[in-house]
Amino acid sequence: MRNIRPLTSSLLRLQTPFFLVAPMILLLLAARDIAVAQSVTGNLRAVSDDFNAAGRILPGTKTIYQTNYRSNTVEVFSLRRGVDRGTFAMPANPTGLVFDDAGNLYVSSDNPAAYSILKFAPDGTGSVFADSGLVGPHGLVFDRAGNLYVSNNLNATIVKFTPDGVGTVFADAGDGLDGPFDLAFDTAGNLYVSNAYGGPTRNGSVLKFTPDGVGSVFTDTGVQLPFGLAFDREGNLYVTNVYSDTIEKFAPDGTDLGVFASAGLDGPLGIMFYSAGNLYACNRVNSTIEKFSPTGADLGVFAHTGGGPHFMTMFRPRQLHIESEALESAGKVSGLQDSK
Repeated sequence: MRNIRPLTSSLLRLQTPFFLVAPMILLLLAARDIAVAQSVTGNLRAVSDDFNAAGRILPGTKTIYQTNYRSNTVEVFSLRRGVDRGTFAMPANPTGLVFDDAGNLYVSSDNPAAYSILKFAPDGTGSVFADSGLVGPHGLVFDRAGNLYVSNNLNATIVKFTPDGVGTVFADAGDGLDGPFDLAFDTAGNLYVSNAYGGPTRNGSVLKFTPDGVGSVFTDTGVQLPFGLAFDREGNLYVTNVYSDTIEKFAPDGTDLGVFASAGLDGPLGIMFYSAGNLYACNRVNSTIEKFSPTGADLGVFAHTGGGPHFMTMFRPRQLHIESEALESAGKVSGLQDSK
């Protein structure tokens, strides 16, 4: 087992207040594009029942949160036909985002002036979760113990933060990392990393790390600048290819199962499955979210977004998610499925 090295700075605990309240909110209603260009103060009562006047996030199980890299926002959509519920203003260049089981939202900022991970509580108040050991932070994912993993694209590291914000280097260039973007865990607790410039031809690769940090190459074929990662229920891994505008599908053993989707993709980045088995993909170039059936059929544009959508997430507490999947497999919770 490789020793995990501590970060040079251990002062990673939350101290700085960062409030997600009315002065930090852009309301995107009918004139969304105009609102993005202006700093508009607003009252969240006008957006939806998922928010309130205090600026609360109040995450729901049928709501998609998505980062807009160029618009510096987190945008919120209902799974019901992609209804736009409004936008939170963010520091420059938000990339990855993820909820913990308590409903706190974490957002990574790829801003060279202040690389950081922000934490927003359900009541709307915010703080800096980490601002050290980060160089181009992108993908965020939690393990089962509540530790947060962050991919640093620009210095080829993955940093692991404990729940109280203490960080260590989980993997680095010596483990084969070269431009890591997204992160995803399988059901066995193995961590997968999209490695943009890895592999023998430097077109990219996907690496796999065991829980104790032992790394291996999951695949270095069928990828062309891989970015987003997502698992289906059978354990197949889906990878977005930025260069070829495709989504590739891989079996649990790494066998390349070919192109899952290509129509409707324009610079695909982050991807996400929902309980009905439909796959959602962020299109960076044309600023849309595209929706695909479980067989890869293009179901069209799910939503139009702000500039440069990167990653998506939903609030899915682990126990609720496990119980929902068990019930759904028995055909008892059609209400949790998104409308096809």
